[in-house]
Amino acid sequence: MEDNKISKNIDFENGEDISYHQIKKEYRKKMIKFLPYLTAILIIIVIHFSLIYPFLLIPGEGATITGFSPYRFNITINWSVFSVGAFVIFYLLKIAFMRVTPSLSNSIRNDISNLGFIIQEKRKSWILFLILNSISVLILFLIEFGIISFNNAIINMAFKVILIIYLFVSILVPILWRFLYDRIKIVLKDKYHISIKPYYKVRKSYAEDLELIGIFLTSNKITNRFNKTKKKLYRQISGDRWLPREKKSVVSKYKLSPFLRFYEFSTPKNFKNQFLNIVLALQEWDTNVKN
Repeated sequence: MEDNKISKNIDFENGEDISYHQIKKEYRKKMIKFLPYLTAILIIIVIHFSLIYPFLLIPGEGATITGFSPYRFNITINWSVFSVGAFVIFYLLKIAFMRVTPSLSNSIRNDISNLGFIIQEKRKSWILFLILNSISVLILFLIEFGIISFNNAIINMAFKVILIIYLFVSILVPILWRFLYDRIKIVLKDKYHISIKPYYKVRKSYAEDLELIGIFLTSNKITNRFNKTKKKLYRQISGDRWLPREKKSVVSKYKLSPFLRFYEFSTPKNFKNQFLNIVLALQEWDTNVKN
């Protein structure tokens, strides 16, 4: 019984001893915390398209402010509500599903801080969404205002097809960027950084607790995989430092990527050693490439 109890605790390299169940409990609390926000956004979208939108379809109805009629710009309004709502939902879902809890985050930050590095949260998807969606809204507004119009039927049809494709891209690209590229990273010198992704099972089965926590470490892109000379150097450094290769399940997400990265896997107990291992791999890579 005593051994089982000990196995459910996590010994971090900085000396902290945190219950594995505490981390899972914090994760579930974080998931529950985001439910009201997600529900509120869904309710707003449903109310708009079921109650407000039909009202805007009636000519002459709705509030008119200094000649502005909602009926005239219903497409612009509808797209704004839908695109903003959809992006915010996926943005919050990414935060909710990230396996980062206060206890785990503080322990990792302390380890990184003791080594002299800084952790940053990279969230550029909202900037991308703001730019692409602002262009979408502006184009739709100009179309409904009558500034953009084509008398030629072929040109008009081609423009509509291109616009539909752009609207689809303007919402899909930021959402994909959010899930693929927004991450927690450790900034190194020059152009290098290392991304961190904790992983652990959230099931209630006590048998799963023995697996505890894994921390995936991934460097930024260092070269394309079609450069034979650099690919040989990459394989040599990865082999010498026992770094996982891209074909393993740990890094299966990057199998189809045309670029090479260094990968490492650690547990809280040996986090510093494994982190320094991938840092030294990048240092060795940088030295060889410059020479």
